[in-house]
This record gives sequence, structure tokens and C-alpha cells, in this order.
Amino acid sequence: MVGIYPKVANGNAKTFIKMTLTLKYSLLNSAMGLIVGLLVLGMATGDGYFMFPIAAAMAAFVTGGLFWKIINGNSKDLKTPRVILTGILTGSISHYVCWILVSAGMNICYLTTGKCTDSFGGPPASVASMLIGSFAFTFFSLLFFGWLTIPVSTAIGLFLKFRQKNKNVQQL
Repeated sequence: MVGIYPKVANGNAKTFIKMTLTLKYSLLNSAMGLIVGLLVLGMATGDGYFMFPIAAAMAAFVTGGLFWKIINGNSKDLKTPRVILTGILTGSISHYVCWILVSAGMNICYLTTGKCTDSFGGPPASVASMLIGSFAFTFFSLLFFGWLTIPVSTAIGLFLKFRQKNKNVQQL
């Protein structure tokens, strides 16, 4: 085979890249996080919201992968209640992780550039204080966007379960 594709045993380069369900779930949730982050960026007034698309995508990727791995493992026989629980946890806990990542990003930006200040021009809240303060922000974040993130994360999991089930049936 000529080109950028590596040689593979059966000669089909498409089979070279096999993503696990955990990675698929993480990537799809990351895309959802990016879209929600861009939505927040577009709706927000003030400074500092430019980090939301990156932080939301990263938070959804990490929490999605972590919860999928813990709850579903490498099982090929996915149980609907477990997939739903994974979606609920991913869609809700990712909000808290997003606020922590935003805080870390703002602090790094402030330390390296002197920009990314708080509303009054001072340094942003420390990551340590945001570990507790993020609970309040998460409450409002869930209120405004949880109705979107929780069902979408759950739908992503159910979609992957359905595709996995059909894939298993075709292999028989």
C-alpha cells in the first residue's frame, strides 16, 4: 500500500484505526462540550469567557471517558441502565470540572501574561478557592445548560450502545 496509510495484515487501512467505545464516547461528548462552550461564549457578557469552549470540551472528554470506563468497562454487552447513568454523570459532573479548568486556565493566563483578570481588574480566584466556589457556579451552569448536556450525553451513550448491538449482530 502506497501513501500515508500503514500496512495492515488484511490490506484494509480502515481497520488500522480502531477506537474503543470509551474513546468514541469521550470524543462525542467533547464535541458536545465544545458546542455548549461556544454557546456560552456567544451569550456571555464580560471578559474571561473565551476559555469556555476549550474547558468545556476538555471537561466533557475527561469525565465522559472516566465514567464510561468505570461504569461500563470494556463490556461488549452494554446494559441500558449503566449507559443512562454514565450519561447523567457525564452531563452533570462535567460542569464542575469545566469550572475548575476555567479557573486553572485563567490563573495560568494571568501568571504568564498579566491579563485574564477578574471583574475588578485583580487576579482571578485561585484554583484552591474555586474547588469550593465551583459548586455554586455549577448549580447555575446546570440550571442553564444541564437540560441540554445531560440528555445529550445520555443520547450519545445510547447511540453507541445501539451501534455496538447492531455491530455484534452483524458479526454473527
